[in-house]
Order: sequence, then C-alpha cells, then structure tokens
Amino acid sequence: MMTRMSTERARVAAHLILGPREEPFLAALLESLAPVADCAIVNDNAGDPSPHAAILEDSAFARRGALHLDRAPFTGFAAARNRCLVLHAALDAGAWVAFVDADEVHGPAAVRIAANLARVPRAIDCVDGYTWHFFASFDYYTSIERRMAFFRFRPDLRWEGDVHERLIGTGGRIALPYVYGHYGHTLEPRRHAEKGRHYSSLGAPGAVLRADQLDDFDVAAYFAPEYPRLLRFRGRHPVCARATIAALRPRLAAVHALTEQMVRAQPTSVKLRNRVRAANYALRWRGRALDPRALALLRGGAEPAGSNHILTEPAP
Repeated sequence: MMTRMSTERARVAAHLILGPREEPFLAALLESLAPVADCAIVNDNAGDPSPHAAILEDSAFARRGALHLDRAPFTGFAAARNRCLVLHAALDAGAWVAFVDADEVHGPAAVRIAANLARVPRAIDCVDGYTWHFFASFDYYTSIERRMAFFRFRPDLRWEGDVHERLIGTGGRIALPYVYGHYGHTLEPRRHAEKGRHYSSLGAPGAVLRADQLDDFDVAAYFAPEYPRLLRFRGRHPVCARATIAALRPRLAAVHALTEQMVRAQPTSVKLRNRVRAANYALRWRGRALDPRALALLRGGAEPAGSNHILTEPAP
C-alpha cells in the first residue's frame, strides 16, 4: 500500500537544459509542465542572444515569477544538470524534481502524479513513466521506454557522464502506467545527424556522418536501420503537443512521407514481428497498473476535464 507521508502537496521544480538549436516543442513542454511544477530551473547554454528567450519569457513560469534561468557555457550534460541541482538547493525549490527534456511533452496524468508525490514512501526516490519514441513521423514510434519522470531532491545527488548522463545517489524506483511523448527524432534528418555528431564528440559510440555530408545525404539509407523498427501509433498525442504537431506537419511532410513509404514496403515478416513488439510494449507499461502503489499515484488531484487515470494507447 502507498504510505501516507503527508496531506500536503510536495513542491516540484522542473529541471531543463537548453542548447543552441531551435526547440520546436519547448513551448508545448512548458505548457504541459505549468500545472505540474511550482517552478522551472533552466540551464540555457545557447549563448546570447538565446533562441529560446521569447518562449521562456512567454511561459506560465515566467509570468508567475517562477522561472529561474542559469546561463553557462556547455561542458557536458552532467555538468549542466549539476548546475540545476546547485541552483535548486540555493532556491530551496522543493522536495521533488521533474526530469524533463525540451523535446518531450507530458500528458494530464502528470498533474495527478505531482499532486501525490508527498505520499511516496521514503524508500522510493524515483518515479518513472514511459515515453513513446516517435521517429521520422508523428504516426510511428520505435519503442516505448521506461523513463525517470520525477526524482526526490537531496543535496548529495549528482549527475555523471558527459553524454547519456546518470543520476548518482538515488534509492528505490517505481514505474507507473503513464506514457508521454518524445519528439526529438521527428524533425529534419540533418538535425538528427547533427545530434549524432554532437553526442559522438562527447564520447558516445556509433558511426556518424562527416561534416561535409550534412548538406546532402541519402535519408532512406541513413535511416535504414530504423525503418524496420517502426510501429504504427494508434494513440493520442498529449494535448499540449497537438498544436505544435499540426504546425510542423507541412514543414516535415516530405520526410514523413518517405517514412510512410518505407514502412508500407516492409515485408510481411517484419510487419508481423512489429505487431508482437507493439503488444509487448503495451503489456509492459499497462502491466504497471497491477501495482496498487503505482495506481495510487495516478488517482485524485485536479486536472483538465476529460483526462484518464492512465494515458491509454489502443491495442495495435
């Protein structure tokens, strides 16, 4: 059973890192977080002027005086996130942290989760959800992966790793039957290739395109390892993401049409295998509803009308 730690809502601070590139989903992310987090602590290492300034200043966090901006050159993802931890402590920003990236958007269930964080037993430090990893389309995803959504703040926590950073010093974890969207790989192929080069420069393994190849490369060949993994999305995008998706569809139409073409050309064996994969992913995250502690964190709390306790995806 879920322990009743407090009848009061725990304060939550969202920690976010921003780099020099445009982030089309930043406004949607901030909108989705507005009822979730009491404040936002943002490490913006984009330089001056920042391409994110207008979006940040127009956010609900800025309007209510709850945006705390840290400006520092980028030296690695762990260093940037550790700066957020230091600022969190200096601000006494709350007992919990919402761990977010600029290319993901939460659903309304996150409001309930945040409202119930004070009830999480002391032995649990991390509350995880799951993310749809959309790829080269808003209609296909490669996987549904477990992802840390909230963690309990302590002054002794630290991040390690210049890339694919890890939080050190946490205790137990719990995963909830909650899925939200990750859209970083839905944008232009060049952006994807540039990100690969950046991660490689920080020590991530894998082959990358050369700088002189970025302006003209075979997208179908470049994404060939990913196309056989694509699964048809039959769910609903988070409400806060829908306007951004609608605005981006014309800009990305050619790339997304290529994705549709490559998926339709898949052999029957691949399509059958992917049906099994989709069912396994759905079983994995939906199965968390069997844990009464997890389900308790999705109950109650104020939220937009029409939302569900579990952000659902119809069966494939």
